[in-house]
Amino acid sequence: MTTLKIAVTQFELRAERTLDDYLAHVESLVREAADRGAELVLFPEFAGTGLLGTITDHTVTTKTVSSDYRNVLSSMTEYVVNGLKWMSAAHDIVVVGGSHNRIADDGSLRNTAYLVRPDGRVEFQDKVHLTPPELGMGARGGDDLLITQVGPFTVGLLICADIQFPELSRYLVAKGVDLILCPSLTWNRRGAFRVRTGCHARAIENQLYVAMSPLIGSSGLPEDAPLYTTGTAVVTGPVDKNVGRNDGVMAIAETAKEELVVVELDRELLLSSRDAPEPPGLKLRRPDLYAKLIAEVNAS
Repeated sequence: MTTLKIAVTQFELRAERTLDDYLAHVESLVREAADRGAELVLFPEFAGTGLLGTITDHTVTTKTVSSDYRNVLSSMTEYVVNGLKWMSAAHDIVVVGGSHNRIADDGSLRNTAYLVRPDGRVEFQDKVHLTPPELGMGARGGDDLLITQVGPFTVGLLICADIQFPELSRYLVAKGVDLILCPSLTWNRRGAFRVRTGCHARAIENQLYVAMSPLIGSSGLPEDAPLYTTGTAVVTGPVDKNVGRNDGVMAIAETAKEELVVVELDRELLLSSRDAPEPPGLKLRRPDLYAKLIAEVNAS
């Protein structure tokens, strides 16, 4: 088999009143993805943000939200991952459960994405490039990139802003990656445009597939300045005659509501694209020239 059917969630941010409510929300989409034949389902960055709605001992405001992310949401992550393990096994599907807060062994707050397999294996990666709000919470970026295998594809994870740094995807491609998964959370149209454009650019310049899952809507929290999230679930690929998509869009959400985008990706198409590329293409790169230019920059 050279194909992999994936499902990408456009996941609604709700005020989840209990952890069980949240897991049921996630599981409904995992079940739908499996019913539609998907072998992998992708959720967004900070997919558990709605769990702020479980807080009852104080009002969630902009003054409490940093401590709530660190102390409340991170305390639920182990339970969320256990729930994802059950869903993956029950529905026989790889669940990329989005990213969640966790406290690392060094005590730092991390934004960590989890990839869970039906046999119970769990792989994870921390977000590398943090936003100013994340840094303001005292979070720390990761230093390692996950590379794993799902079906015929070698898969990498780039969380939201990480897709906008081409150095990371070039490294992943050098390691054999041909599918990048991008969980994302953006709170304005500028951010959504940056992430989506980054997905398109990485797919074009590296002749691979990029799947992006956004968080959408609002839970009404924090109460004094509710977070509104936006974006469009999309799967992008190379723009050339081999793949046959003039805009690189392999699949895209059709509404602004919660939705599941399902598409079958063919690795053989990527190989044909890479073998006989239209410009730009990996075979047309000039690494010796790039090394010379970088050396000149470093020497200046």
